[in-house]
Amino acid sequence: MASRVREPPKASLAAIAATRVTAIVVLLGLSLATFAYRRALEPLYGSAPTNLHLSKIVWASCILGSFAPSVPLSPAALGLGLLLYALPHSSYWFAVFTGRLGDPIWGPVATHLGVLMPILSLGVAVVKALQVGAPVELPYRKDDPSAPQSAMTLPVCATAVNALQGLWPAVPFIATAPESQIFVQLGTLCAFAWAIEPFLPTIRPKPLVQAPEPVAEPASATSTKGKKGKKIATEKPAASAPPQRPIADAETASGSARLRLALIPLFPLLSSTILQPSTLPKPLLEPYQHPSYPLRILSSVSSPYSAVVVVGESQGPTQGFGTMDHLRYLRAGHSLLGGVWVGPKVQAMDQSYVLKDEAGQPLGDTIYSAFILQEAARLIVKKPKNTDPENALMIGLGTGVAATSFMRHSLDTTIVEIDEAVYDAAHRFFGLPTPAPDRLFIQDARTWVRNRSLTLAESTVDSGSAQFDIVVHDCFSGGTVPGHLYTQEFWRDLKAIVSPDGVVAVNFAGTLVSDSGKAVVHTLYESFPQCRAFYDGDTVDPSHDITSEFVNWVIFCTPSTETIEFRRPVESDYLGSYLRRHVFSKLPEREFDVSVAIKAIPEDKRDRFLLKDAGNPLGEWQQKEAIGHWKIMRGVLPDVFWETY
Repeated sequence: MASRVREPPKASLAAIAATRVTAIVVLLGLSLATFAYRRALEPLYGSAPTNLHLSKIVWASCILGSFAPSVPLSPAALGLGLLLYALPHSSYWFAVFTGRLGDPIWGPVATHLGVLMPILSLGVAVVKALQVGAPVELPYRKDDPSAPQSAMTLPVCATAVNALQGLWPAVPFIATAPESQIFVQLGTLCAFAWAIEPFLPTIRPKPLVQAPEPVAEPASATSTKGKKGKKIATEKPAASAPPQRPIADAETASGSARLRLALIPLFPLLSSTILQPSTLPKPLLEPYQHPSYPLRILSSVSSPYSAVVVVGESQGPTQGFGTMDHLRYLRAGHSLLGGVWVGPKVQAMDQSYVLKDEAGQPLGDTIYSAFILQEAARLIVKKPKNTDPENALMIGLGTGVAATSFMRHSLDTTIVEIDEAVYDAAHRFFGLPTPAPDRLFIQDARTWVRNRSLTLAESTVDSGSAQFDIVVHDCFSGGTVPGHLYTQEFWRDLKAIVSPDGVVAVNFAGTLVSDSGKAVVHTLYESFPQCRAFYDGDTVDPSHDITSEFVNWVIFCTPSTETIEFRRPVESDYLGSYLRRHVFSKLPEREFDVSVAIKAIPEDKRDRFLLKDAGNPLGEWQQKEAIGHWKIMRGVLPDVFWETY
């Protein structure tokens, strides 16, 4: 008779719980790694190109991991740890080389495939192994109905990795931690799991195997005669059980396990030496001089909003960018927030007006005349009293060109800026004066404006003294704008804190006849009785169609029904600046009728282009704009400027 093997008992509840918890931890780690990886790519690609096809790559990785052969858990943990340790280098250098190809669509895709896909695929393969069960390491058989295969399917893995990324910014440590630190922590966790695996007590139920029953051999040829002369066969004794296979050498296994433990301190040591990220330390403690390029980085800090905020200087001629020497710039992610001329390019009609930074270095004019256009709000005539403006509100700061000008003209200026790193850079390196403590708010402008409007509505004192004569709204960054700051509801709240004859100067960078451009203009013109728009350029050529180009627009709107009129500038308006004199003197030549964007909207679809809080499509519409903006930025500064942060 053949030997009989009993079926192994069902997995214990402890075993089921352990594998399920482990699978969830792996998925959480994969989502965190994807979140940090995405943030690591933003300085080189910006948020829109980075995210454009990222979810598709996540799905493809999960499919690959789900259909890949089963992996042993211990080597897989070590492999994941090594890939995560290498991620600060691999993500940076892949993005550097693909970015130099100049394609903001396929460049990020190639980077995702080469860097992120191996990590996600291996991680999902581990989750699959935990759910399906391996014959040696796991408590489930493939046909065991208690195995939770159905709980962790392919769509669950992909959905979890994509969806859970939105939770990580709410964790304070994650929101402020450098991406390289997150990668190292995750890699160390995987390496630690690999190292202690031999010492973990098993929770697998051991199968019960019945010893084989002795098998009778055929009768021997030898026989004896019994009664009546019949032969009776004589049975031989049962054969002994076959010897058991030798057990693996316990001392060798124990030595290998101890070696794993001894290697644990090596991983953090490598991460702090040869595996240091290729980017600059954040915060940068002292200026960094590029070894082979006329580039100096004055400041580099992490930002929860744009990944990184950098202040740099071009110190000499740059090949192919001859006019960009002696430039100090402020960048957030892959976007220039502004810049000023320094060194020999500091020029002024009156040297007494020259600004200086915190270290006393002279600063010249801004490189973007759009900021000077914003200052033209001071030239708008207030009716009917015809008095000068007394105060101003800045929503979005940048390098602080307009805010600094308002302060120098003795306007009581309030600043609302969401990113403290941007304010610090403007104050330290671009000459922004220190505002009064009750005039600086580091927070989201939507919340601040809403609270301010409610406070004024509930106040029993005259609200006129608490309203603003000038509001500059400049929230453009990375090719997109925060959609919640361009809705009808936002403009309604903002009008409540603007004086009846005040002015709101809105900076919008984009293509006028694009969906996003039409929506911004249409919503503004529906929210304010009067608006006038100006183009960031010397003059508007009537024969040239600027509506289909990426342009900086400044749109002046007022809650008053009176027509917006500008007074003639005087010498004191220029603050010794040649650029201000040039822009203000040619202001009429820069005006453009942006209502053509509204006329381009079919009558039956205009309500769709009216931006509201509910179902705001502005972010989605601006994806294409952000792709074009990436190419524009790469044409403004050399690649090495974007790669050094």
